[in-house]
Amino acid sequence: MTSKRRRDDSAAPTTPVKAKGAGNKARLAAAKAVGAAKRGDTVLAATQLISKRSTARQDKPLAELLGEQRVAGLRINLESMALVSNIHRGAGFIREHFERSILAEAELHWSAFVTLWCLWIYGELETRRLALEAGVAKSTLSSILNMLEGRKLVRRRTNELERRLVIVNLTASGAELISTLFPKFNAEETRITARLSPKQIAAATEAIRIILATITDIDGPLD
Repeated sequence: MTSKRRRDDSAAPTTPVKAKGAGNKARLAAAKAVGAAKRGDTVLAATQLISKRSTARQDKPLAELLGEQRVAGLRINLESMALVSNIHRGAGFIREHFERSILAEAELHWSAFVTLWCLWIYGELETRRLALEAGVAKSTLSSILNMLEGRKLVRRRTNELERRLVIVNLTASGAELISTLFPKFNAEETRITARLSPKQIAAATEAIRIILATITDIDGPLD
C-alpha cells in the first residue's frame, strides 16, 4: 500500500508547482528591475521587467515602479498616486491610439473629433461653452473651427442678441460624418476594454465620475 501511494504521488501532475515558480520568477524579475532602476540602469530595468512579464496579472509599468522608489520615505499615498498617474497615462494612450486608427481614417485629430461630438449631442453652442465642453483653450478652438469650417463640417454665426458671441453648429456634412464615424469609434472603445468584465467597467466608470465630482466640488463649476 505504501509503495503504491509513493508511486502515485510521484506521478502526480507538477503544473501547480511550475505555476507557482513562474509567479515567483515574475516577482523576482520586478524586484531586480526596481533595484536596477535605483542604481540608475533604467535600460536594464526596462528589459528585465518586460522580458519577465507575468501573464497572471498586469505588472506595474516601469514609470510607476520608478515613481514609488523616488518618493520612498516621503509619506506619500501610493494608491492615490498610482490611480491618478494611470488615469493620466491612460488618457494619453487612448488619444494616441484613436488618432492612429479610427480618427486617421476621417482625417481628424482628437480635439476636432471631440468638438464634433459636443456639437452633435448638445446642438449649437456658443464658442466659450464649446471650448469648455471640448476641454480646449478658446484660441485652440478657433484653430479647430477654422479647419472644420474649411471642410464644411461646421458653421459659425454671430449671436443676434449679443454681437460679441459666436454660435457654432454642425452642417449636414458634419452631422453625417460624426453619425457614421461614432459607431466605429465605439467599436474600438469596446475592443480596448474587452479584458474587463461588465462589473469592472461599471466600477471604473463610477470611480472616475466620483473623482470628477470631487474636483468640481473643490474648484467649483467651470464657467
